[in-house]
Amino acid sequence: MSSPSTPTGRGPSDGHLPPIRRSARRQKTLDVTAITGAELSLRATLLDTSVAIEDPTDVEVIHDLRLDATISIPDLVIREIKAHAEHQPYDMCSFTIAPMAKLKGLSLKRGYRREVLSILGSTRGCSHFLTLALDLSAANILSIYLRMREHVANTADNRSNGTWIRAGLDVEPGLLNACMALAENSPVIQQAGPMQQEHGD
Repeated sequence: MSSPSTPTGRGPSDGHLPPIRRSARRQKTLDVTAITGAELSLRATLLDTSVAIEDPTDVEVIHDLRLDATISIPDLVIREIKAHAEHQPYDMCSFTIAPMAKLKGLSLKRGYRREVLSILGSTRGCSHFLTLALDLSAANILSIYLRMREHVANTADNRSNGTWIRAGLDVEPGLLNACMALAENSPVIQQAGPMQQEHGD
């Protein structure tokens, strides 16, 4: 008697699945570069590839996407944004490039994720461009670091004596209570001295 049939593509019902002979990798980058003291250039990339396990020269590109954007600081508003697709799996995927321009005018600060999902989520865009768009929010903390670094060096001494975080609180008071290390009663903030009281008011 034959075994029960299973839905197409789900494999045999007895659990004996065929071996998978390929590996897959996703590589993402986000580069943040100063244009002026008031503007930053962002470049986010996503590259999905697959390689045959027994033949490392057998490489397939699945997705190869890029976002280029210009943001103003300190408000982190997207002033310009452009999407690029070097490789997408289907011809109709090209229609997902234009909607990325709708991100212009958004701020990367609080509420950004919700707004991006409302613009690009589900069938309104490409899930992989959506991933890159959400990754742009990391420019928030990276831009804070760059501004801090213009004031003081990021050295072990400056981190231990409170100089580094004092510069951080000057640049972005919202760092207070942003995480465990920056809780108002943490040793890091206590080491900063009177500054934490000023920024905690």
